Amino acid sequence: MFFVSLAIQAQPAAVKTAGKSVFTLTTFKADGSILGTSRGVFVDNDGTAVSAWSPFANADHAVVVDASGKRMDVDYIYGANDLHNMVKFHVTGKTTGCKLATSGVSAGSKVWLLDFAKGKSNALEATVSKQETFGNKYAYYVISMTAPENTESCPFVNANGQVIGLMQPSKTTSDVHATDARFAADFTATGLSANEPLLRSTSIPVALPADKDQALLSMMLIAQQGDKAKYSRTIDLFTNQFPTAPDGYNARAQQLVNEGKFAEAARLMETAIGKCTPKDEVHYDYARLIYQKVIFSNDSLFTAWTLDKAMSEAKAAYDINPLPLYKHLQAQITYSQGDFQGAHDQFMALTTTDFRNPELFLEASQCKQQLQAPQEERLALLDSAVAACRTPLTVEAAPYFLARAAALDEAGEYRRAVIDYNQYDSLMLGNLSAEFYYQREQCEVKARMFKQALDDIARTILLTPGDPLLLAEMCSLEIRVNKLDDALKTADAIIRIDPEYDEGYLLKGLAQVQKGQKKEGLENLRKAQAMGNEQAATLIEKYK
Repeated sequence: MFFVSLAIQAQPAAVKTAGKSVFTLTTFKADGSILGTSRGVFVDNDGTAVSAWSPFANADHAVVVDASGKRMDVDYIYGANDLHNMVKFHVTGKTTGCKLATSGVSAGSKVWLLDFAKGKSNALEATVSKQETFGNKYAYYVISMTAPENTESCPFVNANGQVIGLMQPSKTTSDVHATDARFAADFTATGLSANEPLLRSTSIPVALPADKDQALLSMMLIAQQGDKAKYSRTIDLFTNQFPTAPDGYNARAQQLVNEGKFAEAARLMETAIGKCTPKDEVHYDYARLIYQKVIFSNDSLFTAWTLDKAMSEAKAAYDINPLPLYKHLQAQITYSQGDFQGAHDQFMALTTTDFRNPELFLEASQCKQQLQAPQEERLALLDSAVAACRTPLTVEAAPYFLARAAALDEAGEYRRAVIDYNQYDSLMLGNLSAEFYYQREQCEVKARMFKQALDDIARTILLTPGDPLLLAEMCSLEIRVNKLDDALKTADAIIRIDPEYDEGYLLKGLAQVQKGQKKEGLENLRKAQAMGNEQAATLIEKYK
């Protein structure tokens, strides 16, 4: 706790004027309750401010109240530093800024701590007892005074009314410290700032760079973080900063589509067509939104969006700028309309352009599948898809190996299929689901690769423990490769998990008979038969 030890003294006129730039900051949680408070100072007339970072951590939103009582929202943050507990941010509205000192003040200099209360500016005179330098250009001060309560992050100014630093209480002495305000004022946002851990800890958006591509990168990173409120606010910032760029409108429309607000999204995209350049990008974005809604949404009430409407927008984009990308979307729409031969021809035509990529061959193979073409034609296209992958292979190539593996599996070329399944596993770095390992295990069994099959069924069980069907698959394999002791343990596990599952008794009985425990084995086979297992009777007849 800080105690007043200095009376308010006469101060230079410039110091008194500078007091108009001080504000109170309040941050809030998402439920509207107060999270933290601090002071700060405006450093220009356009809403730029510096203050303490700590109230912003985990904040949903924030406001400031200036010396005249005017309330303004914090709309974005330029940057922050937790070591020095400083932040630079922007508010909505015109402000009364205070100039920053271009150089530090030396020990022994008089400085004034600015604050305001009940609409009246206060200034407390103090003396700099020590000055240090950090970052090769910024000053750090120790100031002889005991500061009043609630003045943390209030500015210290020199005799010219210029801000030299923000007040920080000492944790070990009666003195206070001040960190050069220029340090915070120099914070700038880049496209990667949105990924900084400190700035990720608040839902208040990060300032967008002036360069549109860097701003898009920032917006993309925030979208990936899953903070919907922050992303929504960032879209607003982007649209305000780049009012003729299609990207902000498309991002907002995609949000509306995700919320099922299709009519609102349609109105927004129609507005974007009128406002934005280049026009082809807007038509393409609109076509994709419509296409994805028709394909992936279960909504049947909003009927204005159809595949024909999507095709119309895609053609409008192509008419303005004949890019292969726009033709690709037309081919996808053609496929969804059921014209598989037409879609196939469009996909294949694109493989002769600079747009050539593995996805085109995969899509053409899907057309062949729908046309019930010979299996070798489909496999030839999947071979081309794999061959078109960039080398060295990366995770981008994984879907094409998986698609070819499934096709080879279906065609009965099991060992070739396993090779592709293995390549997919390698490209995905083993980060795969139980469904994949079970799919590969089934193929390995058909290829008579039993050791590999046992490994994969074990992985499947590890990812989905306690499933008696999967344990039965493992037990059956163990019996098949004569691992009878393992099979008995697995069968016992099945029976423990589900005593009413007849397959557990069948498999245990079969393992016992093959191990030479004929009497016990037949007893378990009869249990399985009594529970309705149809295979049990055949085995009892065989082994009795």
